[in-house]
Amino acid sequence: MKPFEDALKNQPLGPVLSKAASVECISPVSPRAPDAKMLEELKAEPWYQGEMSRKEAEGLLKRDGDFLVRKSTTNPGSFVLTGMHDGHAKHLLLVDPEGTRTDAA
Repeated sequence: MKPFEDALKNQPLGPVLSKAASVECISPVSPRAPDAKMLEELKAEPWYQGEMSRKEAEGLLKRDGDFLVRKSTTNPGSFVLTGMHDGHAKHLLLVDPEGTRTDAA
């Protein structure tokens, strides 16, 4: 089972941003207030691990396709998707569809 690859294959192709388009965007990343209901729902998920460092997260991943979501220790108020791909851990800062960071308390 390879959830990263399977998820990528099932994603609809959307517009591709060019570097020029991303440079023109002047909207700052602004965190939103944490939602207690959302945090309670996250805690019930087996892939959610709460706040932990990159190193701690990497220690939990054993095989390609393993993944977890965690609260960032270096970017307060942000969530990170950490997954194993080709034998290496990858850390992706999660953003919402409006382009602002996701939040955690």
